[in-house]
Amino acid sequence: MDATDLQKLAGHLREHGLQVVALESELRLHATNPLHGLLTEEIVAVEGSYVTSFGYEIGEEGHEGECARRVAHLLAASGVAQTGAS
Repeated sequence: MDATDLQKLAGHLREHGLQVVALESELRLHATNPLHGLLTEEIVAVEGSYVTSFGYEIGEEGHEGECARRVAHLLAASGVAQTGAS
C-alpha cells in the first residue's frame, strides 16, 4: 500500500462529504464530518488494510469505495458531498 492508495480513499471520503487531511508519509488520513466537527476518525494503512483509530478494520486495499462508505456511516455523513467541502 502506498500514498496513491491513500489518496484514492481520501477522494472517496470527500465524495461522501467528509473533510479529509492526508498525512501521506505516515499512510494516515484524518476524516471529519464538516457538519459535526467532533465526529472525526483517523484511518491508517496497515499491511494492506485500512484500520480506524479504534482498531476497527474497514477494508482492504483495492476496495477504497467500500471503505469510504463504512467511514461515512461511522461519521454520520449523508453520502452526498456538501457544497464547498474539501
